[in-house]
Amino acid sequence: MRDYLLRSMLYVPAYRKKFIDSALNCNADALLIDLEDAVPAEFKADARVILKEYIETGAFKDRMVFVRLNPIESNMLFEDLKHVLHPDINGFILTKIYTDEDMVFYDKLITQHEHEMGICDGHFKFLPLIETTSAVMNVYNIAKASKRTIAVCFGGEDFLNDLEGLHKEPPRSFDYPRASIALAARAAGVLPIDTPYLALDNMDGFVKEEKISFEMGFAGMQLIHPKQISYANECFMPEPEEIEKSMAIVEAIKESSKAGSGVAMLNGKMIGPPMRKRAEKVLEIVELAKKYDKQ
Repeated sequence: MRDYLLRSMLYVPAYRKKFIDSALNCNADALLIDLEDAVPAEFKADARVILKEYIETGAFKDRMVFVRLNPIESNMLFEDLKHVLHPDINGFILTKIYTDEDMVFYDKLITQHEHEMGICDGHFKFLPLIETTSAVMNVYNIAKASKRTIAVCFGGEDFLNDLEGLHKEPPRSFDYPRASIALAARAAGVLPIDTPYLALDNMDGFVKEEKISFEMGFAGMQLIHPKQISYANECFMPEPEEIEKSMAIVEAIKESSKAGSGVAMLNGKMIGPPMRKRAEKVLEIVELAKKYDKQ
């Protein structure tokens, strides 16, 4: 059974209280409270203090919240963790992950902190950012390295810097990493999450690109503005026609079972195991979306 719905994951700079307040009232599936790229160096300390204040007031208690930490090489990671290790935080966006060894390091580090703080083992989940060429080449091992990992996220712009590629329309340089991330994540049993779409005023382009990502197997995407949320929630859901067909498949299987037949038929065609599994997954997503949308 799928436990997480991560269609829309909104980045929120931790040093701006008005952004956090706004995000708390949005309908994103998850909030990504950012201590890294979205926070200028001179505001890093303020961001930690502000975030800790919100955590301690219980602001995030009923939300799915992950914190984007500064990378290992920044010398800010341990200071970040001092302010965010709390049961109301669901986990962490891990930046600049290169290999599975980085994931093992984080797993051991967070396990130690959980033990010291009396937080149940495995509480904090991981979402590693795949944002370098090295990470793309190692994505399956990264995805499998820790049982805490629930998703892997594509960091397209940092990847392009590392690749020395170009971001044109459509971004052909994203084709290989997207395919690699989707395949590796699904093989590892975790969710693939797409890179942010940066053109805030091009919603047609947003929908076109992200519907393709959904077709490729992505479960959701990272967002940089609240106005993208409703579009992402729509793009990463099955089409109404597929939902209707899936319901018909499941119903046909039930009726066949009641009749004592081992073969189910729909519109004159036999329903094979792959069709049944796909239909069940579609309806699982629909039911999970209903729970999220009621929150």
